[in-house]
Amino acid sequence: MPFCPNCGKGVSSGMVYCPSCGQELPIPIASSVENTSGRRTEAVVPAEIKGWNWGAFLLWWIWGIGNKTYISFLTFIPVVQIIMPFVLGAKGNEWAWRNKRWDSIKHFKEVQKQWALGGLIPLIILLAIWAIAVIVLNQS
Repeated sequence: MPFCPNCGKGVSSGMVYCPSCGQELPIPIASSVENTSGRRTEAVVPAEIKGWNWGAFLLWWIWGIGNKTYISFLTFIPVVQIIMPFVLGAKGNEWAWRNKRWDSIKHFKEVQKQWALGGLIPLIILLAIWAIAVIVLNQS
């Protein structure tokens, strides 16, 4: 499915105007399906991938290296490191789509799901250790 270069919503092949924003569609986009991932600012981010990215939120700079999103290194700056995980969570999907070439939207979603699981598993383990420590200390 092609996407509108103005709003990123999916449009049917052959459409002249985007049904979402009303913008006139260029002929190549209106008549062909094109994966624009990895084209930085020229990439059209599909609406299906916009949203929260748990992998980026939990794994910060590690996720950034794996997704060629090096702005994640701002997490090393003391004051910025408080805000940056939230920015990565909110904008991570869009940045990863623009910065790295993906086979398809399905491939992108599968990889980002793996990153989210990779971040949640250590978090769950740490919370379990913390809970056990609290219980042991309260019994003493």
